[in-house]
Amino acid sequence: MNDFKQRKGFTLIELLVVIAIIAILIGLLLPAVQKVREAANKTTCNNNLKQVGLAFQIHHDQFGAFPSGGLHWNSDRTMNGGAPADYQTQAWGWAYQILPFMEQKALWEHPSSATVAGTSLKMMICPSLRGPTKFPYTQSVPNGERAQMDYVGNGGSWGSFDPNGANAFDGPIAASGKKKVAIANIKDGTSSTLLIGEKYLNIKLATSTPDCNDDQGWVDGWDNDTICWARGTSSTGTIITPQPHGNVGTCGGNFGTIHTTITTVFCDGSVHNITLAINPTTWLYLAGVNDEGVINGNEIN
Repeated sequence: MNDFKQRKGFTLIELLVVIAIIAILIGLLLPAVQKVREAANKTTCNNNLKQVGLAFQIHHDQFGAFPSGGLHWNSDRTMNGGAPADYQTQAWGWAYQILPFMEQKALWEHPSSATVAGTSLKMMICPSLRGPTKFPYTQSVPNGERAQMDYVGNGGSWGSFDPNGANAFDGPIAASGKKKVAIANIKDGTSSTLLIGEKYLNIKLATSTPDCNDDQGWVDGWDNDTICWARGTSSTGTIITPQPHGNVGTCGGNFGTIHTTITTVFCDGSVHNITLAINPTTWLYLAGVNDEGVINGNEIN
């Protein structure tokens, strides 16, 4: 019989082959994992806006109107007899006004405005873009850290960042005291009118540095941190359809998304994912509450 030595371990070539196979498998698996993660994040975005839309409905049930867009961006929270004022006179915006209807009443009535403004809200953040994000702010009352959000309200066809300036106020959200918007005022139908959507952000800065439309935070009043329009700030301007997040900042009050479709909630509380290739006229019709435009349902899922 021939004697032979039992082999132990791998040869170098065999080891390299195994490593190559593992690398190929990882390369094949990674896109699938990324797709699953993005699908989960998109579902979270949908759920966030579903909760926001429901809070608007409960607010309407209690007050007979939707929350307002607040007042000037550098105003402190409006208090009335030691309690937060309601939508009619509240300087802080819609995201603050719906807190009691999102199981956040304790935060809504917290005595420190700085604490409220600096508290990150999970339901106001898109996980595909960033986690809880805070930026220092020194141009408003109170100064200090401001927690940011990734969603924005529909102010209508066009407007300005001054609630006392030129504004159409033809959307479902108007500045405090300027216009009471009830479901009965939405003549186009609540199922055909945009309420809240994702906000365009500069993805180079979104996690590290404040930008013009991403510095005041979620408590902001009638300002481009929390309000956008179909035409931006000009009554005759170009209709600005939702944009993919880019590397350019903007003060224009634009909708946008990091997803392949923009996540939105309509005035009836229904969540829709809208193609970025939406017809500009359709987008304009979605913004107004009483423009009698015909919506192309093929662009809205």
